[in-house]
Amino acid sequence: MGVNRPARPPLYGLEAGRRRRRRRRLPLLRLPPLAAVALVLVAVIAAGSAFVAYRLWPLTDRGAGIIGPPVSAGHHAHGTTPPAPVPLRPLTAAAESRVHIPGVRAAAGILVDSASGSVLWGHAAHRPLPIASLTKLMTALVALPGDPARLDRPFAVTPAMVGVPGYTISLHAGQVVTPRKMLAAALIASANDAANALAVHAAGSVPKFVARMNAEASRLGLSDTRYSNPSGIVDRGNRSSAWDVADLSRHVLSKPLLRRLVGRRAYQSGNDLFVSRNRLLWSYHGAIGVKTGSTSAAGNCLAVAAVRHGRTLVAVLLHVRGDEFTAGARLLDWGFDHDR
Repeated sequence: MGVNRPARPPLYGLEAGRRRRRRRRLPLLRLPPLAAVALVLVAVIAAGSAFVAYRLWPLTDRGAGIIGPPVSAGHHAHGTTPPAPVPLRPLTAAAESRVHIPGVRAAAGILVDSASGSVLWGHAAHRPLPIASLTKLMTALVALPGDPARLDRPFAVTPAMVGVPGYTISLHAGQVVTPRKMLAAALIASANDAANALAVHAAGSVPKFVARMNAEASRLGLSDTRYSNPSGIVDRGNRSSAWDVADLSRHVLSKPLLRRLVGRRAYQSGNDLFVSRNRLLWSYHGAIGVKTGSTSAAGNCLAVAAVRHGRTLVAVLLHVRGDEFTAGARLLDWGFDHDR
């Protein structure tokens, strides 16, 4: 005979204390398919617009260094005015420090007081290494016309000037350019075809120009340096040292036009806008240049200079481990904080 038994409550009903309250689920917002797609598109466009504004807004400020040819009075970052050029003294490592600087990790590096030539800090400073686009510093120095009037004298791009790999400004045969514009494209935008154009225009061919580069390196006493191409995109046979790049940077900064160009955040020529890859020109107080470089073999390389209280320091880091701009800023900070 069956016995009616009361149904057992669920286990949670036997727990002592307060009864658990069931959480109310918020109703899901359901949108029609077309409205959902429109919402996603609006979000994507808003994010893209914010990113573009973040990257390009500084370029709308004339103080940021946007100029059109001919180059006008030099722009000096954050109101700093570099001292008048003086004859360069040879580099000397008599007071060189090799102390560990937190955040500075590179295969080789150096910090130099530009006016005195005193090496403040060094690490494997004479070690020959690939230097990527730091090569373009010598290209600009050798290709710089002796007669300022030739800077704006147009010339036609030839097939020998184009076809170089890596980053370019898409030069094409028959296009008409000027040495000034190609110097800006090579130093600011780090365009490989611009470097080739300067080389072929100045010497007639890339090999002849490379011979001039090596002759100039010898004349300047850059004994760790050997060039194989004007752009630095090819690492084979293209070597220098932190010591030599620092000394070369001093010579580049001693040329008024080149000094202005390497200190530009951007350069506008007609419809072309060249933006510097050197982030320290935006973020480091007193930064005045100089050049960035990066290839698989060379890693990230940086030559940077800054002026504070009338004192110019030049730092070079080759094959940087980590962010090269952070490392460069810390090396410069250490130099300005440690008077020699």
